[in-house]
Amino acid sequence: MAAATLVAHGERVVIVDWDVHHGNGTQDIFWDDPAVLYVSTHQFPAYPGTGRADEIGGPGARGLTLNFPLPPGATGDVARAAIDDVVAPVVEAFAPTWVLVSAGFDAHRADPLADLAWSAGDYSLLAERVLELAPTTGRTVAFLEGGYDLDALRASTAATVSALAGVPRASEPPTAGGPGRDVAARTAGALNG
Repeated sequence: MAAATLVAHGERVVIVDWDVHHGNGTQDIFWDDPAVLYVSTHQFPAYPGTGRADEIGGPGARGLTLNFPLPPGATGDVARAAIDDVVAPVVEAFAPTWVLVSAGFDAHRADPLADLAWSAGDYSLLAERVLELAPTTGRTVAFLEGGYDLDALRASTAATVSALAGVPRASEPPTAGGPGRDVAARTAGALNG
């Protein structure tokens, strides 16, 4: 609703969806909308089974859907590489006026319903990177989504909010070394292919 309302008022919106589950509804709504850039990191395969790297947008918005299907066990460095290597240059060319974050915290390694291996520190670093995508201060909004281990949800939410507010906060160290290092390259290949 927030993205659709902003677009109706002439804004250009980036939606970054970090969640274990692919945001198929968000992707479907904005599939062919040239005013919305949709970015999703999600576990694959997992419900709903959508969000392959070659799903890059409809004819009127080709290249404005960026999916990063992460294998089970993927660590936070894979998502950060996707943002740094693929998303940031696309966002720069897109020139958004707002950045919205669908902030799911079920990619945390303690979450009982998923198989990704992120930490609260990964969410902090992702939030910092996403904040850099916004055109100016005050143009980033985060919306709470999944997270089913309450301690992990609390730590990850606090790390994200602290990073968005620019307030240093100790959290779990970020994770690295898991599978999926080729995910960003596959998505970039789909965009260029």
